[in-house]
Amino acid sequence: MLVQQLTHVSIADRQAMREGPRDSATHLRHAAAIPALGQIEIGGMASRGSAGESLKVVTWNVERLRHVDAIAATLAAQAPDIVLLSEVDQGMARSGNGHPLRTLADRLGHAFAYGVEFVELGGGNEAERSVTGEAANAEGFHGNAVTSAVPLLRPFLVRLDAAGGWFRPERGQPRIGGRMAIGGQVQIANRRVTVVSVHLENRTDPAGRAIQTRHLLDAIDKYDPEAPVLLGGDFNTLTASHEERHGDPAAWLARVAAEPGRLIDVERHEPLFAVLAGSGFDWQAANNLDLPTQRREAGTPVGRIDWFFTRGLLASAPAVIAAILPDGSPSSDHEALAVTIRLK
Repeated sequence: MLVQQLTHVSIADRQAMREGPRDSATHLRHAAAIPALGQIEIGGMASRGSAGESLKVVTWNVERLRHVDAIAATLAAQAPDIVLLSEVDQGMARSGNGHPLRTLADRLGHAFAYGVEFVELGGGNEAERSVTGEAANAEGFHGNAVTSAVPLLRPFLVRLDAAGGWFRPERGQPRIGGRMAIGGQVQIANRRVTVVSVHLENRTDPAGRAIQTRHLLDAIDKYDPEAPVLLGGDFNTLTASHEERHGDPAAWLARVAAEPGRLIDVERHEPLFAVLAGSGFDWQAANNLDLPTQRREAGTPVGRIDWFFTRGLLASAPAVIAAILPDGSPSSDHEALAVTIRLK
């Protein structure tokens, strides 16, 4: 359902969800009762009536969009036609309890479509809670978005995970919802092209991400089986499960040291690439395959977890764009990616 404003979930309701049972069945009941999880918020205004023969697209996990001024400046310098965003807050204390996506879209002269990945029942991760303390979230929405300088047609949302793993107490970050993708169509010449912002799960293994990818591709083929497609986003191609990477950190670092290119050359470890190839998608021309896209503290291995995938399109001029604030510190824990696409 398309809306001008997402349906509010009261603070009292969010508190009751957080303090009640935290099992999978309860999560399913809560998720079904939250209208915002089935809505797409539409806003902003496209600054151009049509595109030319090509589109410049940026995809970026903006880590809450808390540094909206710096991120807007970085994007404006790229002059993108389309931006595919993940980890976008709305009404979260950790990012100022505002609507930073609206600010960003206005700065770029873009329309936007925004979908909720999670209704956050707390302040976020441990570091974020230490900063905001007991400050309440005005809305508690966290999700993905597409922004566009040209009209964005037929917005759609695909939920990729209904298991409710983030609702369980052991995660320490109670949320209702699951990973999702949001997209729409834009016109290049006389052809509609489907563009999709994707965010896959980090707290699973490569097989789990392949399952999410299959589900996404099935939904896209039902949406429009004929249109060329561009996927962009944080695919979390981490090459192992969360337990493998965090259960014994020293063992994981030793494993990475023994395979120096493992976190960059990820294809052989992540079956989602085979799933995409089997559905006609390419990634060779759309990405700088030898560059990492993560930003981490010194001494922490970084990998390539953000990607573009194309079907029925020619991709050129891939670039990795540094996520930095004016003082040189990071504006996100991911770099941004850019690519230019045109019809075959």
